[in-house]
Parts: sequence; structure tokens; C-alpha cells
Amino acid sequence: MLYRILRGITEIYGRVWLFIFIAMFFLAFAFTVIYPLVPIVMIISSVFLVVFVRCGYLALKWAECGLAREAIAAGGCPACKARVDALRVGEERIHECPRCRRVYDAKGDVYTPEFAEEISPPANFERPSEAL
Repeated sequence: MLYRILRGITEIYGRVWLFIFIAMFFLAFAFTVIYPLVPIVMIISSVFLVVFVRCGYLALKWAECGLAREAIAAGGCPACKARVDALRVGEERIHECPRCRRVYDAKGDVYTPEFAEEISPPANFERPSEAL
């Protein structure tokens, strides 16, 4: 449950902050004529705010991947707690949940194939005999 909440926040985090920065731009634009000190302070502070927003995103992603790694190490899906299947794609080991069809890499991040031909299982797509 906590993983799904963190995943949801991480997915919308960037867009929310983009709209906040756009709103701050319009606020600074409105104060340009009224009180010019406000836009100057907002421009200077926005540079530092970008750093904090990025650090916040990295902290969310770190917590999300940490929870996913713990669940995968226990043999379960981070999202639905079903048993995951360990698969090997090329030299990389991935974990696929048969119930919710989500695929995770070894670091706990959602797996995205590098090439389009990896979307459908290639000929060397095999399941390892040993369980993790």
C-alpha cells in the first residue's frame, strides 16, 4: 500500500511542480508593475527552489525503489503482494508479476525495455531454474 502511494506521488510530482512554477511566474508578472521587489525575490529564490524540488524527487524515488527492492527480495510484487516471476532478458534479470502485469528491474524501478523488440519476448527469453 505504501509503495503504491509513493509511486502515485512520484508519477505526478513533476507535473505538480511545473504548474506551481507557472503560477509563480504569473504572480511575479502581476507584481512587476505593482511592487517590483517581489519578482526579483521570486526569481532569486526559484533557483534554490529547483534544487529542493529535485532533491525531493530523488528522495521519493529512493524510498519507492527501496520498498520495491524489499518486496522483490521477499518474493512478492511491491504493488499487489503476489508472487513475482524472475525472468532474464539478455543479461538483465527482471521480475514480472503475473497478477498485475507490472515488471521491475533488479534495482526496484519499473522496467522499461531499451529497444522496441524487447516489448515482445525474444527467442532468448528464459526463466531461470532457481528461485530468488
